[in-house]
Amino acid sequence: MASPFTFRLPPELSAKEPPERRGIRRDQVRLLVIDRARGNIEHSRFDKIDKYLRAGDLLVFNSSRTLPASLRGCDCSAAHGPCMEVRLAEHLPNDSWLALLICEQGDPFGCGLRAGMQIEFAEGLAATVLDRDENIPRLWQLRFSISGTQLVDLIYRLGKPIRYEYVSTPWDLDYYQTVYAKEPGSAEMPSAGRAFTWKLLLDLKRRGIDSGYIVLHTGLSSYMDDELDRAHPLPKKSILSARRLREKLIVRGKVAAA
Repeated sequence: MASPFTFRLPPELSAKEPPERRGIRRDQVRLLVIDRARGNIEHSRFDKIDKYLRAGDLLVFNSSRTLPASLRGCDCSAAHGPCMEVRLAEHLPNDSWLALLICEQGDPFGCGLRAGMQIEFAEGLAATVLDRDENIPRLWQLRFSISGTQLVDLIYRLGKPIRYEYVSTPWDLDYYQTVYAKEPGSAEMPSAGRAFTWKLLLDLKRRGIDSGYIVLHTGLSSYMDDELDRAHPLPKKSILSARRLREKLIVRGKVAAA
């Protein structure tokens, strides 16, 4: 039996490029509004969101900033070791990282990936492969040769945004950021708030609509395995639980509960 969310998406409707590259602003994308009380569905536009809010409502935004989390490295622990794409997934409390390692040649996961590998990147950056993750065995734990802001700076210099097959062009990192993003840490864009522009935010503030911020770093949305993706939905580093503080609480971010 098919899942309720199984459907065929016509190729022409895939989000292959950001709206700015299609000649419209971020906030001019379409907005689907559901009136839960009446069960009505309305097709609107995101820059008209103020129509559905009122003074005293609170918007909560995820201020996590997207990392260029795709790095290219090669195994230097063996002669002619394989090269691979390293997709950073999560920064762990012990200062190591979880990452998806994808071989450049042949089977994406069949080029001898193993604990103890030494991966060399550009500009002297290196990492040691420690072990597979207990929860998601397709992920590996890595420890880089440097840490802290020094490592983050190098990631921003060497890395590229993670890109999936349906995205036709390797867009610049700015297209993968919300306008209010501050704290680096997301492997992929916390995209729920992407449609907000500074103009729209200021207009909402003038109307008496308040805003607050949380940090919710997102991980990988796919492990390149359908079964794993179903079993392990998008990971979260923290989850917001909030009481109803005002007339209405609107949370913008990957995952949150009001």
